[in-house]
Amino acid sequence: MKLDSVFFIVVLLFIGLILVGAESEMERTKVNEAKLWQRDTHQMASVEINKAAIGGVLAPLLSYKFLLPMPQLRAGLAYAGSRARLRRFVRDLIHGNKPLKIGALGGSVTWGQGASNRATTSWFSVVAHWLTAAFPSINITARNGAVPATPASFMVMCLDHFVDPDVDLVFLEYILNNGLDDRVFDNQVIQVMERLIRKLLDLPGKPAVVMMQVPTHSMARYGDGVRFHHTMEDLEGALAQYYDVQYLSLRTALYRLAAIDREDGFLWDQMFVDHHPGDSGHRVMADLVIYMLQDTALDLLLDPWSYTEQRGEQEKPLQVPMYSGNVAPAAAMCLCGDLFSSAVASNASEGFAFVNEGSEWKPRWGYVATQPRARLVMRFDTRRPHLPPDHRVSLYLHYLKSYEHMGVVNLSCTSGCWCDTVEVDAHITEHWSQMYQTRLVATQSDSCEVTLTVLPKTSSGEHKFKVSGAIISEDQSAANMLDGTADKTGRLYLDFNDSS
Repeated sequence: MKLDSVFFIVVLLFIGLILVGAESEMERTKVNEAKLWQRDTHQMASVEINKAAIGGVLAPLLSYKFLLPMPQLRAGLAYAGSRARLRRFVRDLIHGNKPLKIGALGGSVTWGQGASNRATTSWFSVVAHWLTAAFPSINITARNGAVPATPASFMVMCLDHFVDPDVDLVFLEYILNNGLDDRVFDNQVIQVMERLIRKLLDLPGKPAVVMMQVPTHSMARYGDGVRFHHTMEDLEGALAQYYDVQYLSLRTALYRLAAIDREDGFLWDQMFVDHHPGDSGHRVMADLVIYMLQDTALDLLLDPWSYTEQRGEQEKPLQVPMYSGNVAPAAAMCLCGDLFSSAVASNASEGFAFVNEGSEWKPRWGYVATQPRARLVMRFDTRRPHLPPDHRVSLYLHYLKSYEHMGVVNLSCTSGCWCDTVEVDAHITEHWSQMYQTRLVATQSDSCEVTLTVLPKTSSGEHKFKVSGAIISEDQSAANMLDGTADKTGRLYLDFNDSS
């Protein structure tokens, strides 16, 4: 048998093993239909509040089958608060008098990683499909703005690209992607999340905001090696209370069943593919959302929405930051996809190609070079008309860090503007890949030319470098939220094993 034939057979066997492994993961984490249950509407038919039968008013909201038992549903609603904005959303849902928009932001979990079909079995798609089926007379629009392998700091700067300004309800899921910062005070992860929450609360639609918290990567590895409190979500709970945003906890909902009682059907390996939830895990996340909506509807029946509440909710200004001075950037320009391509001077660049390193269903576009002395030339308008001409701006480039193939580059302003030269090594020793940001502080110019050059030196033995976007921000105080933090901790921006 020829060598190339043997190689071909080995490749086929390897692909077969991968497919078998994927099928076994899907089978292991599929939703157990026998465990699904639904609230009894007949029991509520005779119960009236304000001369309205609960069963009749809530009939659409009750038409859902839960996988998670009721005690764990209650536990998973970790913080409900006064929920003024959420009460407004549910009131509009029940009355059906206006179109509604829901959105989701986060990383690969909310994007749908781990689900057998992200269009139907991922948690946000389950919620969206159920809402549209339960309320067919309402024009409900659902937009999933999650971007795999990105931290909350990316969304602080690029929010306009991923959520509608008039969204009514938006979910946040960033526990995995933000990593760990184990300080109680001056915690940079919490400061970034505060900026994002403030930007969302201040959108024109004044949306309800809900934090969807998932277990950390090691906790989801079947409950071994990580304690219940080894997560950022409890510190983020202070943000939930301060801003009256709701907080759903998949960790709290599942931990007793999975790690203590070890109940069949709810074990970690039956809920998770790896650190991503499988179909059952995604279904439980949807359970928490729908239980929260049902609970809020019951609250509205007991304490109806009033004119005083409406006036207060509309007129109340956003309170000062929990962290002093921790406001979101006043203005930022986020260039990704075609917008970033328009900033690249192809005629002056050499050795970089615009390629998709992902797939059609999970694209990962960017400019990639693999050889030393490759050059990428970019031109940006860094002017800010309302700022003094001598005020410098922050220019961030998104680039890939990974454990193999990666090289070192030099970044400098070569025409039209001035900035300090920066050297970036994209190689890391930990076994993961993640998009990072590196920062240049540049003078204002209508044509600020920035040149990226791949250097001959390398710590990985290879020279790959990938750039996927840019951010221009006038806010100097944002620097320590994005600049170098991940390099210092080694953990802050990672999404383990989810290569970009």
